[in-house]
Amino acid sequence: MTLYLTQDEVKQVLDMKSTLEAVEGGFKEMGNDNIEMPPRVYLHFDKGVLIAMPAYMPGLNAAGTKIVTVHPSNKKDFGLPAVIARIILNSPANGVPLAIMDGTYITALRTGAAGATGIKYLSREDSEVVGVCGTGVQGRSQVMGLMEVRPKVKKIKVYDIIPEAMKAFAKEMGDMFPSVKFVTVSSAKEAAEGSDIVITCTPSPEAFIDGAWLKKGCHVSAIGADTGAKRELMTSAIEKMDKHVVDFIPQAFVVGDFKVPKEEGIIKEEDIYAELGEIVAGKKKGRESPDEITMFKATGLAIQDVGTASKVYELAKAKGVGMTLA
Repeated sequence: MTLYLTQDEVKQVLDMKSTLEAVEGGFKEMGNDNIEMPPRVYLHFDKGVLIAMPAYMPGLNAAGTKIVTVHPSNKKDFGLPAVIARIILNSPANGVPLAIMDGTYITALRTGAAGATGIKYLSREDSEVVGVCGTGVQGRSQVMGLMEVRPKVKKIKVYDIIPEAMKAFAKEMGDMFPSVKFVTVSSAKEAAEGSDIVITCTPSPEAFIDGAWLKKGCHVSAIGADTGAKRELMTSAIEKMDKHVVDFIPQAFVVGDFKVPKEEGIIKEEDIYAELGEIVAGKKKGRESPDEITMFKATGLAIQDVGTASKVYELAKAKGVGMTLA
């Protein structure tokens, strides 16, 4: 029997706290070399891409695959989300599909939780000022994850190239987190300068964060660039880092934030301090001094999807949510 879950049903059982637990646990399993995660498979269309992302996590007895499409012009052309995903969970024991569920909401939350895990281990615990560049779905999820791990944050500076989206985001997030002052700013520079944490979550094809803007002790959470055609961090920002941390080294050098500096001869794979899983598993230290400038580069991992989907499956069964398919 297979459980089918719509997006509304996933939302009924999944929140950021549960997602963060699943994603951090997945990083720990990865750090302990207790996962199987083949490289992504891509199909390239004229206006987008289809990606297949399989993973097996023996420690959670969880296995499955996410099929996700990314079509940036979907909203304008069809009134649809840019990212559309489904996840199939399979029993490792017999291969039976245990669940088929919406993966779009899971993708949004697990990416926010990945950024938050990096912030938890690499940013200063006393961080109070945050700059966020990008106010789409990921901007929202990144702030939700941030507030789970850094509740002392007092001010969040918000920047987006679409002024109306920026203002709406500041209002929505301010209502969600009334203890935090959300202010709109006129540039990425203004968002980054003086911030303890800088979060970038845009689809920008051109780098826009300059290393000269980053103060001592800050942490950069680079989320948006997930292909070679996207880039958020200038080479000067990469050079400024005391610690480069990524989710998965082979994927990190495919995306623009590291691909371009590598081609320029500025950084190579041996310069990466750690994969985040190694830090979560205790094999390497996270932040070691208040003055370190650190970064976490997220590219997105199948273990995040499968781990979160496994939690959704268990919560849905416990609460009687979803439809059973023969």
